[in-house]
Amino acid sequence: MIKKLLLSKFNIYDFYNTTIIKRLNTPFYDKVINTTNNEEIKSFLKPEDTFNLKNNIYYITYIPSFVKTKINKKLKQISFHRFNGYLADIKNYSSIQEYMAHQFGSKSRTKIRSYVRRLETCFNVTYKFYYGNIETQTYNALFNNLEFMIKRRFDQRGDEHQAIKNWDYFKQTTYQSILNKKASLFVIYDNDKPIDICLNYHYDNILIDYIRAYDIDYSKFRLGYIDILKQLEWCFENNHTIFDLGPGILTYKKQWCNVTYKFKNHIIFNKSSLINGVLAQFIVLIYKLKIYLDKKNIIEDKANNSSNKSDNESTPLFIDYKFEVKEVFKNIKLEDKHVKINIEDEDYSFLRKEIYEYLYLNFENKNNINVYSIKNEPDSYIVIGKKNILLKKIN
Repeated sequence: MIKKLLLSKFNIYDFYNTTIIKRLNTPFYDKVINTTNNEEIKSFLKPEDTFNLKNNIYYITYIPSFVKTKINKKLKQISFHRFNGYLADIKNYSSIQEYMAHQFGSKSRTKIRSYVRRLETCFNVTYKFYYGNIETQTYNALFNNLEFMIKRRFDQRGDEHQAIKNWDYFKQTTYQSILNKKASLFVIYDNDKPIDICLNYHYDNILIDYIRAYDIDYSKFRLGYIDILKQLEWCFENNHTIFDLGPGILTYKKQWCNVTYKFKNHIIFNKSSLINGVLAQFIVLIYKLKIYLDKKNIIEDKANNSSNKSDNESTPLFIDYKFEVKEVFKNIKLEDKHVKINIEDEDYSFLRKEIYEYLYLNFENKNNINVYSIKNEPDSYIVIGKKNILLKKIN
């Protein structure tokens, strides 16, 4: 009976995704303040849903630490903290170098610099921040690439990215948001090919890193570390003092962020409803008990720990093409049976990951190698560069 009554009145509202990201107005609060500059967050759009504030109870989740809310006078809220969030607060640092020195040891900083150096050695890399201006054709191409990267990576993981469910919304709204400097796309290019794309949202001095994806053919090159480094550099250069990586316990967030915070959560109900007040207190009690049991490792709060592995720790679940180095040559004589190919052609896309790993291991630039197929040996390929190798597909 109580469960049925709760379900009939209980509604969940994701503040982070709905109000902060989509900028939809909420009837629960008269004001939403950016605490980093004490300015009101305005220019909200009309809400998608209708709200029954008189009879229903609302659970408002994921209110970030840089936001202060002022409740509607007719409503009452009960507050508690549940989910973890991570951000880099750089206002007290003069440069990316100073922040890195605080956040990482010397060996880790050397490693990160080596990731950048190796990527830029092996490919003709450029970095582009689309903020305030982007051509329509470029925008559409990048969004298609971003969707493809996400689906390919999450197919590999055997999982689904939550943003895909709302992809049409993001694609339709982000273009104008970029022009209005409310959103941006950060892209790492190999020549003209996007290999890492981040969709960000902006609130004055806050940069929110919301959706990020990379080309898994380049997974050896630690693109996730490089895109965070380059975006932090951009923040220093463009007066953004908060770089928010949002909810979810992920290894890379702990490494890069100097602030771990708890998202605020509100249970909201109408002051005049006695029964809703009792039910709201009961709901809060359940959640607080769940949080306590999670801290004591008696149960796991899956809502908070559902993403407790970094992307690099995920286990691939799909069947990929695998090659092995069958032979290494100092010199090789090319013959008529050796046919030069371009691995950027889609017909040879299955070769890219293996050859990019060859580039990584040999500090070789992609433009300085040649790849040949061998007639009558469809599973064999010769790579000629600093080290000449014969690749053979493993069945």
